[in-house]
Amino acid sequence: MFEIVSALVPPVVVGGAFITGVVHLMRSERRARAAESQERTRESSAQEDGTVS
Repeated sequence: MFEIVSALVPPVVVGGAFITGVVHLMRSERRARAAESQERTRESSAQEDGTVS
């Protein structure tokens, strides 16, 4: 039983690290996209108001 568990630990660790990395990347991309969206919204509302920032 110990041999099976010890054989499965490395792939589980590598898989967990990979999934963690992908989730981190997706979250950072989502934050960047949200910030970009907010900036576009501010620019378009400023243009509609006639103010320039």
